[in-house]
Amino acid sequence: MSVSEAGAISPLDRLINVADTIFERAIELENIKLGKKDIEVSEVIDQTKNDAFSNCAKIWKVILTMLPNAGLEQPRKKELTIDAYKVISRCFHRLNDLDSAKKNITEAIDAGYLDGFISLGAICIDMNDFEGAETAFKSAIAKDAQVTRAHAGLGELYFAMGTEKLASDPKHTEYITRAEEEFILAGKERFAESFERAMDLFETIGWKENALAFGERAVGFYNDHRESYGEKLLSLNTRIRKLAGADRHDKIVQGVGRKLGEVLGGKN
Repeated sequence: MSVSEAGAISPLDRLINVADTIFERAIELENIKLGKKDIEVSEVIDQTKNDAFSNCAKIWKVILTMLPNAGLEQPRKKELTIDAYKVISRCFHRLNDLDSAKKNITEAIDAGYLDGFISLGAICIDMNDFEGAETAFKSAIAKDAQVTRAHAGLGELYFAMGTEKLASDPKHTEYITRAEEEFILAGKERFAESFERAMDLFETIGWKENALAFGERAVGFYNDHRESYGEKLLSLNTRIRKLAGADRHDKIVQGVGRKLGEVLGGKN
């Protein structure tokens, strides 16, 4: 953070602090979940949240106009340029202005933000631009940027493409198979949440065995790291019991060993 000789925070840094605070508050509002009876309150929260994302984007745009004359060293100027386009894109994505979100994350990538390929892929999926999403995720892998999430993103993409094909041809499973492969690759990089996400997706189309296979992989990982994932393990255990039935569930539990039983029995 740049500070004047008198010790005061510069106007630029003040704006950055304000923009960061507004974004954090908007995320907090986004995470508030109310019941159906609270319709009026939900509408107020949604409007306030949207206003916050919109205002955050406006402030970062102002920051961009200030950078050329801010007297900053080039590395810091580059860092703030990337931050600006990245956050502006996130704000527009949450406001469902996908064209603006895509434009700004592309600017961030052009400025050197290689992790932005993951965000670009997600935006393209929301735009139903499957080809653009595939290119973005594969670019991340090629540039060794967020490789785990890139494989998970490809898994989401191919699943979306596969389910679209299955609607017209139940025998068309090429993309579903590719989705499985990408989720497994993501899991190999210790991104176990991708296993649970794959379980969610396969369960939605009624592919029980595929869902259970990924659920079993997730259980194994969560059990190996139960100090961090104990709560996830308990939640996942309930889901697998419901999906698999008692006999299959017991075999899965036995497959990962005695310590899992201790967690499920409430001893950890």
